[in-house]
Amino acid sequence: MKRLGKYAAASVALILLLVLVSCSSGEEEKSVTIGVYGGDWEANIGEAIDSFEKETGIKVNVIAGTDAEWYMKMRAADGSNVPYDLLILQPDTIQRAMSADLLEPIDEEKAPHVAELYNSVQQRFEKDGKDYAAAFSMGQLGIAYAPNAVENVPENWLDLADEEYQGQLGLSSPSYSAGLQFFSGVTQALGGEEGNPEDIDKTFEELKKINKNAVAYPDNPGTIQTLLDRGEISIIPFWDGRIFALQDAGMDIDFVYPKDGAVAAVASWAMMKNAPHEDNAYKLLDYLSSPEVHSMFSEKSYYGMANENTQYSDAIKDKVKVGEDQFASLKWVDYEVSTGKVSEWTNRWSRELGE
Repeated sequence: MKRLGKYAAASVALILLLVLVSCSSGEEEKSVTIGVYGGDWEANIGEAIDSFEKETGIKVNVIAGTDAEWYMKMRAADGSNVPYDLLILQPDTIQRAMSADLLEPIDEEKAPHVAELYNSVQQRFEKDGKDYAAAFSMGQLGIAYAPNAVENVPENWLDLADEEYQGQLGLSSPSYSAGLQFFSGVTQALGGEEGNPEDIDKTFEELKKINKNAVAYPDNPGTIQTLLDRGEISIIPFWDGRIFALQDAGMDIDFVYPKDGAVAAVASWAMMKNAPHEDNAYKLLDYLSSPEVHSMFSEKSYYGMANENTQYSDAIKDKVKVGEDQFASLKWVDYEVSTGKVSEWTNRWSRELGE
């Protein structure tokens, strides 16, 4: 009888263990982990995440961070025990992750809304006929200006060299993402390519002309906002959504999309290779790629969106340029070149422009 009691106790313990494992497995099956940018970005996507959880019962574990830290962890994991399922990433990180075989090509059958994203944008994330990202927020770098201080609004990137803007201009170096996009915009406005050293020389010659009008060299959104608010600068290359948000908050500021091409500043969703909760990740990716979520995010962020069926309020439509024609005309940074050159360009910027 004693021996039977021991067997019975062992059986009960085994059953309890199996129940616990089963519960734990169920919880794992009902979750997904994503990385998003902190601050306003995390707040703006929050409503969509809450709605997804209520509709599906899937718990979304949100990790706020940046491309740099996510990419470091992706490389360390190398496709094994990946800490994320979905990440919101910039084009340069997507390109590096594709090259390092860290991303899963997107299966549109599992995320049908991806087929509704603008083709001209999706082509940027294509390799061997497969998409490795789903475009989301369509930021565009153009020229912000204070209407009360700028009489003649610049229409093109090279207009920033005009003498009438002397003492009004803010410039960001290539070490800051907006600065790198501006650098690329000038290079392409001159008809050059970032991979051609002679074209880069021409870019710096033009930047020297533009720099004669510069009085500040901000390298983050907070500093740019402060300089504009204080009137210390009245013109600066910056992102449309950021400026329209400041405008809506009461700042006397406006924005122009350069005729020679705004520069793409696109945030896109990417699926991790060997994502631990792939099925749930696809459900979330499809949801986040829907026109309803794109409309919701646009209203909060003031950015155009990548789903061609996105509905915009009159307030957004009157400000933001969207559509296939607009997005097809965007200039894109050549990140295959710039990733390895940005330090060199930044050092040269400091030497030659005297920042």
